[in-house]
Amino acid sequence: MLGNLFGRRRNSLNALRLGLASLVIVSHSWWLGAYGPEPAPGGVKLGSWAVLGFFGISGYLITQSRMTSTVRTYWRARLLRIFPGLVACIATVSFVFAPLSALATGRRYAFYDAVLFFLSNLSAGAPGVALRGIPGSLDGLPDPGAWNGPFWTLFWELVCYALAGTVLGVLRPELARVALLVPFLVGSAFVFTLDMGWGPVRTPPDWPLVPLLTFLAGSLTYLYRDRISASQVAVGACAVGVIAIGGAGLVPSLIHIPLCVLLLASSLYLPLASVGSRFDISYGVYIYGWPVQQVLASMGLHTAVPPLLFAAVSLLLVFPVAWLSCRYVEMPARGWFRRWKDPRRAPQLA
Repeated sequence: MLGNLFGRRRNSLNALRLGLASLVIVSHSWWLGAYGPEPAPGGVKLGSWAVLGFFGISGYLITQSRMTSTVRTYWRARLLRIFPGLVACIATVSFVFAPLSALATGRRYAFYDAVLFFLSNLSAGAPGVALRGIPGSLDGLPDPGAWNGPFWTLFWELVCYALAGTVLGVLRPELARVALLVPFLVGSAFVFTLDMGWGPVRTPPDWPLVPLLTFLAGSLTYLYRDRISASQVAVGACAVGVIAIGGAGLVPSLIHIPLCVLLLASSLYLPLASVGSRFDISYGVYIYGWPVQQVLASMGLHTAVPPLLFAAVSLLLVFPVAWLSCRYVEMPARGWFRRWKDPRRAPQLA
């Protein structure tokens, strides 16, 4: 069963998360380079597939974290996972990327606007609060208004943390299963009506409800882990299910459980456990990818190369930036806080 195998084997979840973060950059290349419609297998953009994968894996790991830690330890781990790297990224965009790219290209940059961008995005991309860009600094680009493209998902990730932390903290596991299963089924049924064309509109693209359902699926996968097979046959069956659901155009409503089990179970068989075991740069790749691509677009690279080459150059530049974030911001922040609160304990952050 999945629970037993995760307890005994090393997994490649860090490698999968790095791959998903890289896929987001590949996906954004079409939009930020004005290359036209990007590939959308199953009617879903590559980046949206990656976000679903992130939320599914996160649902499993976050539920495990809450079930095996105190409230204080849980929230300390969650906030330290998100905010040190995010604050550094926002500061880098506001006071390094934006002014340097504006200076190099003759675009406008106002320090006051950069401060507003920095302060508003400390909300982790909260809708209605976070400013998308710094006026004038990206004028003339395919997307002239945004430096913070992927940040919106961080806000909904925090919402999921709060949901899992509350439900699993208040209810016993038996009741928690029901408390999470009911909204998952109701939400999936509602999205299914939209997928089938029975509602007033089709399922909106990048609708927060869809990754939230995948998070719930990951959480339920953990709660039912001792009843879910992780055999190679099960991995193959889930892969077939994901392909079939994509082919039927029902990804937003039906993909959640098969995709979660596929990612989690396949991580036990991939020979990539060493990837990210010391430096997990997936988060840095995710949050720095869009800003780095905007810098490249401001230099005109998108007009000179095809989309996949634009994506490749972006990744080559993002990886070292993400490593610096992991090595000198994210890891030291977690280590410092652990030593300050309790030098005898060093909990592993998911």
